[in-house]
Amino acid sequence: MTALEKNDDGTIDASELFNKYMHLISSRENEQTYRLKSDTGEGIMRRYNVSKGIYYIYSEIERYYPGYQEQKQFIKYIEIMYMVEGHAEFEMENRQFASADTGDVCIFNSRVATKDCRVGDKGMRCISIVLCIDELTDELNRVFDTAVFDRDRIYSDVLDVDSCIIFPATDMLKTIFGEMMRLPDKNGDYYRKLLTYQLIIATVDVKGKKVTDRQYFSKDTENKVHKARKILGTDIASSISIEELSERVKLNRTTLQKVFKQMYGMTIFEYRTQVRIQEAKNLLLDNRYSITEIAGMCGYNNASKFSAAFKKITGVNPRDY
Repeated sequence: MTALEKNDDGTIDASELFNKYMHLISSRENEQTYRLKSDTGEGIMRRYNVSKGIYYIYSEIERYYPGYQEQKQFIKYIEIMYMVEGHAEFEMENRQFASADTGDVCIFNSRVATKDCRVGDKGMRCISIVLCIDELTDELNRVFDTAVFDRDRIYSDVLDVDSCIIFPATDMLKTIFGEMMRLPDKNGDYYRKLLTYQLIIATVDVKGKKVTDRQYFSKDTENKVHKARKILGTDIASSISIEELSERVKLNRTTLQKVFKQMYGMTIFEYRTQVRIQEAKNLLLDNRYSITEIAGMCGYNNASKFSAAFKKITGVNPRDY
């Protein structure tokens, strides 16, 4: 579903594409978290730069409108997407259609763009690994100290398909993607990188529509944390406490806080603040409301607290913004 372009100097920068369709709400070393812009859909994406030419993206999407993507500037890449939960139907620009459900693996290529994506009523959660082929082979040869990976042959069958490849995940792929969802706090980035390389090796021989087959917290816990994130994003004016939130999703407070940070890379308080400030930015540009009114609409009981939080996140006062 992702389209990548080359910069003028031949390098690849996924940030430009993400910023075009999404709001950046958090950025740290090798990690960015985005909310989809309203005309793109509704949801959140968390992106990691695994290594040169390799990106990891975790998405929770309620609605998604990719629109038509021109191909003339595309680089040669593939996207391996695992449907953690939900349902989606994809329409390619050549009128090919594909459908994916929970537990399916979808592999998109740069040959045919995704024109439309219809997400099920309950949305979808997915993990995507985006691989830039020209850079991938050099990286794999370096990591594994070999010369066997050839950019003209690697994933050649996938790149020749005129739609996306969809198949049920094998036990090995389920294990790999499952581990990606449950990374430990310590050395998590290293585990993610190792798992990504393992996934690449496990899928490098995909043929047609098939692949050969060769927990730290439960799925129920994931679902409850997912529900908590939606509550925070839906009612930003609410002063709901963590205790109240844990009661609403029926999950222990400590577990909620720990798993929330693992899944989204920030605390519940940090996420709520980022969402509120992003909404405040939109309201400030509207010019219909006073700063005091916007403060109340974004969950702050006085303008001074709102201004302090806004400046801490953006670096400027609301009035200057």
